[in-house]
Amino acid sequence: MTNVTNTSLHNFTELPNNGSLVLIGISNDYKPVSEDMPSAHELEIVLTTWVPPILIVLGSIGNILTLLIMRRPPFCHYAISFYITAYAVSSLLAIYLFLGSEWIAFLAHAKAIDDQTDWLCRLWQFISRAITYSSIWFVVAMTIDRYIIIWQAKHVSSMCTLFMAKFVAVIIMVGLVVISIHAMWLHELMMGKCYFFHNEDLHAIIWPWVSASFYSYIPLTLIFIFDVSILTGLCLKRPTKGRHHEQLPMVLTYTTLGLSMMYFVFVIPPTVINVVVRTYPPSWLEDYKFMTQLKKASIIGHYMAWVNTVTVFYVCLFFSRTFRLELVAFYRDLIEKFRSYWCIQQRRRIYELHVGSNSSAATQVETVDMCTETTPL
Repeated sequence: MTNVTNTSLHNFTELPNNGSLVLIGISNDYKPVSEDMPSAHELEIVLTTWVPPILIVLGSIGNILTLLIMRRPPFCHYAISFYITAYAVSSLLAIYLFLGSEWIAFLAHAKAIDDQTDWLCRLWQFISRAITYSSIWFVVAMTIDRYIIIWQAKHVSSMCTLFMAKFVAVIIMVGLVVISIHAMWLHELMMGKCYFFHNEDLHAIIWPWVSASFYSYIPLTLIFIFDVSILTGLCLKRPTKGRHHEQLPMVLTYTTLGLSMMYFVFVIPPTVINVVVRTYPPSWLEDYKFMTQLKKASIIGHYMAWVNTVTVFYVCLFFSRTFRLELVAFYRDLIEKFRSYWCIQQRRRIYELHVGSNSSAATQVETVDMCTETTPL
């Protein structure tokens, strides 16, 4: 039987993976699978080659459009829109800084950013945690905001405001900085890789579980509790309808519920894998087939969690009629601005050109007439 004691499934630590805490290898970053597991290695090659570019393209388009739409009325007046905007920003940063750099390093057969130097190893672990795990707490903030809207209507005017949303976002980031700062002294560059430093120090033993609680276990529990409360409230309460045929102040409530439930679904499997790989007995290492399957599950879970960085736009598009209407209006405004710019350039060209033959004059008149028409909206 192949000895798997030295494979990348031995000695695990958390991976900054959008709240999932997938445990792969002894590094905090995603490391190649040992060739002692050929089937798992082949799966990793396929997924690492094709999944990241798809997620990067879809995430870039979706998150940028979400940012643009959320800055338009009526969304710009709601606290929930600020949380969604913050979620989209954190998703873009995670996609470009971490998933993108990971993919480029894989294709170029180069070292990852955190494998370059010891200080980059420590700093990158801190930055990656502070950014990637902010998304799950923004989802928690969304669900709490919607819970207050449904069940604590008398507190809406004081709790569900843009000022309060910005204050909560600051608290989230400060809290993540405090929780994540430990990564700078618990990681170091060893054998050319950025590894979690294992020793018998009580801090090194306890702190990964403490951080895992704040990164994943506590926010997932809160998401589940508030999702159940929101769903119950939507079934029992009947708010009045408002602008754009969507219930106000229930705008984006169904979107929030859909986004948080999807986040929960995609993060729970890798989180369960996290618990398994942190607690399995040493005797399991002798079961090569099981360890191979566990490694495959870890790889799939790694990319399942990344799916959450691309979903916000598509969830908004599916659940919110107001969002769809504003998206159409945005495209119409964009086309109108492009048409106006083109007409201005044409008029400037006509002004600068010397009027010659009758044919050129006729062409100029036709162009001017076309630019004076109003595009039907």
